[in-house]
Amino acid sequence: MTVYWFMMAWVILFGIMAQVSAKRVCVGEYLGEDVYEPRAHLFIALATFAVIIFFAGARSYTGDTGAYIDMFREYPLLQNAHDVIFDESAREPGFRLFSILIKTYIADNYTVWFYIIAIISGICVLIPLYKHSCNFGVSAFLFMASCQFSWMFNGMRQFLVAAIMFACTGLILKNKTLLYILIVCILSTFHKSALLLIPMYFIAKGEPWNKRTMLFIGCIVLAMLFTSKFTNLLTDVVEQTDYASSVNEFKDTDDGTNVIRILVESVPIILAFIYRNKIKEKLTPVIKLSINMSLIASGLYIISKVASSGILLGRLPIYFSMYNLILLPWLIRNIFEEREKDLIYYIMILCYFAFFYYQMVITWEGMGYASEVLNLKYY
Repeated sequence: MTVYWFMMAWVILFGIMAQVSAKRVCVGEYLGEDVYEPRAHLFIALATFAVIIFFAGARSYTGDTGAYIDMFREYPLLQNAHDVIFDESAREPGFRLFSILIKTYIADNYTVWFYIIAIISGICVLIPLYKHSCNFGVSAFLFMASCQFSWMFNGMRQFLVAAIMFACTGLILKNKTLLYILIVCILSTFHKSALLLIPMYFIAKGEPWNKRTMLFIGCIVLAMLFTSKFTNLLTDVVEQTDYASSVNEFKDTDDGTNVIRILVESVPIILAFIYRNKIKEKLTPVIKLSINMSLIASGLYIISKVASSGILLGRLPIYFSMYNLILLPWLIRNIFEEREKDLIYYIMILCYFAFFYYQMVITWEGMGYASEVLNLKYY
């Protein structure tokens, strides 16, 4: 845990610096007046995420790191890679090609490979927060305290896809539908679960609590009422699609989502619903999108719990839950009065610290870390 506590302290320190030094920018208009929000300086934002990228790239043991190291070492160089890239029985041809190109033209050292993926993932998470978060420091803290950072250490292939799609937020806001779908299709060769983003794209567009999102809520309710039938139906459907390999990957490792995780990730959407009338006129396009994405994330978490027998969907919400990093600071800023905000922030920080401790220490038993490069070992 020493490494992760250090990362937490670093993120908090630079997150505070990011907010203190933030510049105010106009983000829209409310009641005939321009609305200004603070935006972090790019250098401080990069420095905040640098510690996560540094340790993610330097690792040689954490979660599934060993399997990835073995995978990279077995990859041939490009001139001998035809059978590996086009092996129909294997998954992720795009990820294999991406990795083989790195091994052939950059370095055959797995640490370099990890660093390239960590840099891409970290920067792709940073970009939307830098552009859209009204409190970058809180967003960075939430990324650590909600343990979303752990994806960069365990499950990096799927998170690489999720982070890149998070960085494509602007495409959704600008209605670049075809380009968005094209990128999803390309990234589905890295991790087939990315295909879920195509139908969810159309649910997430538009006003919060519209007919599409209410229909999605209805599906969640039906899934809870008819768990067994829903599970069997979803199993039959998924096993007939290209998405089957991704679901099969989850079956041995994921038995559904912890209820505490569901509660933590649902806080923003619950607040958004309770105070929907108060914030209705203040909503910006990115916040409307974030509310819908947060709803989808919570819905998928609930479905992963009720349908944990056979269909294990607990990893899918990461494509959507990162929008909570933008949404929660905005809600606190726009729902509560000035005299209330400090108290709310203190409560939020304490609760997320408690969750961080619970997840990292109790559930994951410290999530051991080792690095040959740094000569560190924490088991």
